[in-house]
Amino acid sequence: MEDYETKRRAESKNALEKIKNGLATKVRILVPADACPVCRAIEGAYDFDDVPDIPPEGCSCPNGCKAFYAPVLDRFGP
Repeated sequence: MEDYETKRRAESKNALEKIKNGLATKVRILVPADACPVCRAIEGAYDFDDVPDIPPEGCSCPNGCKAFYAPVLDRFGP
């Protein structure tokens, strides 16, 4: 399980960096409807400095954490 969490955390950090370097103004954490209570608790939009890690400590999702980062795009035009 530890190897999965380490790999998942590294993949999530990579995704977060790509979002930060794009046009996003914030990042949103999305979770599926069958996510564990810990993952459901972190669902929402965050400033880049306040984004929690994925998978969160205490995640008990069956078959591993499925939460993911998504950009919040609220800038218009070039």
